Amino acid sequence: MLKEVLKKGDAKDILPIAYAVHLLVNKVPIAMRSKEKPGVRIEKGELVDDNYEGYVLKLAIELGETLRVSATMGPYAGLPVIVVPIKDGDEILGAIGAVDITAGMFEEILSLSRRPELSKFLPDDAYPKM
Repeated sequence: MLKEVLKKGDAKDILPIAYAVHLLVNKVPIAMRSKEKPGVRIEKGELVDDNYEGYVLKLAIELGETLRVSATMGPYAGLPVIVVPIKDGDEILGAIGAVDITAGMFEEILSLSRRPELSKFLPDDAYPKM
């Protein structure tokens, strides 16, 4: 059932998932869509668009890859975004993305801090061992 919602769901179907992620990441702007239908855009705890196409979301669905890019159009034009496809095995169901309000600084901060106690919680590519 969740798989079908993620693949074919409309905005009202995916809103609870997108909103939960929005809260999880301290209300960073979040956009999400299913593979087959437009989705949602959430900012500052509010649904601001319930028919959001999201060209970077579409591109992540098409390529099946995580994208770290600066949006060139739409409400986030000029801002760095991180978008990931939602997959079940090799099947792509949708995509979710966040505006990278750190402008990529988070990755730099992680590489500078190298707190060993964090390494057990992060994948090797996010926290390379030295």
